[in-house]
Amino acid sequence: MKTKFYLILLVFSMLYACKKNDDAIPNVAVNEYIDLNLPSYFPLNAVNGWVYYNAGVKGLIIFRKSTTEFVAIERTCSFDPSTSGAVVEVESNNIIAVDSICGSRFSLYDGSIVNGPATRSLQQYKADYLVNNRLHIYN
Repeated sequence: MKTKFYLILLVFSMLYACKKNDDAIPNVAVNEYIDLNLPSYFPLNAVNGWVYYNAGVKGLIIFRKSTTEFVAIERTCSFDPSTSGAVVEVESNNIIAVDSICGSRFSLYDGSIVNGPATRSLQQYKADYLVNNRLHIYN
């Protein structure tokens, strides 16, 4: 009887673990160079400036933290990434991104959760500030 119980428990554990992986944000290659001198990236020339960028799974938010630090965050909401409309957008205050479907709010400084229901931060990509006012975003 104990063996049956443990076998059933093992099967349910494996099914639950498989479900968790289905909710992961897909890992896609990102290797982008951005010329911040171009007019479409002028908002990034100011601290706390941001732009949407077409890369990653559902797009990126590129945010300027300081004169030399940038953050590139996936726009796919971490709460339920498989939902087609699960995309975060920057609020008017310029430091918070929100998913209008689940209501999760995230900090643009690092993608961390401000409030849920999300329990995972937004996926972050590396962002290196280069000479000649260029930015390299990659994973």
